[in-house]
Amino acid sequence: MSDKDLQTPEQSKQRWPDSPDKKRWEALLRGQVLGTTTTKFFNYVALADQKAQGLIFMNSILIPVALNWIQDDRFQLSATISVMTAIFSIMMALICIYPKRRAGRKPDGTMNYLHFGDIAQMSEPEFLEEFLPVVNDPSRLAEAAVKDMHDVARRIIRPKFYWLKFSYMIFFFGNLAAILWTLHMIWS
Repeated sequence: MSDKDLQTPEQSKQRWPDSPDKKRWEALLRGQVLGTTTTKFFNYVALADQKAQGLIFMNSILIPVALNWIQDDRFQLSATISVMTAIFSIMMALICIYPKRRAGRKPDGTMNYLHFGDIAQMSEPEFLEEFLPVVNDPSRLAEAAVKDMHDVARRIIRPKFYWLKFSYMIFFFGNLAAILWTLHMIWS
């Protein structure tokens, strides 16, 4: 990085005086940041769903394998632990995949004009009446976009990763217990 890249705000103002070009570039930069963040959020949702689907797939394979071992008295407890672990892990992964949404307005009474769930609850004339002033004011539109990002992070991404983490913990600790019990039965 050169010294030109590390400019203070004062130096930047000298280079970019308040002009239409500067405002256009600032708007483009804001749009790019918002677009990049939205794409990142979408990728997080897809990642959580893919990992949950992988857990469901692995556990659905483990259940029949463990059920074959239930007949053997030495491995009955291990197989039972493994089957119960797989069932609970699948349930948590399904909760992760299940679409998250809230019903209606936010607790503070506001609407998210960029979220399909809130838009769908409004009639078209009501939506146009409320949203057109927002979309025609760049600062209000930027605020709506930032609020939407917060809403997605708080109400969709965070719960998905919570349930995914819980599903992984059940999978790991349950199968670890089953393996340790099996090793104990083999060595004793």
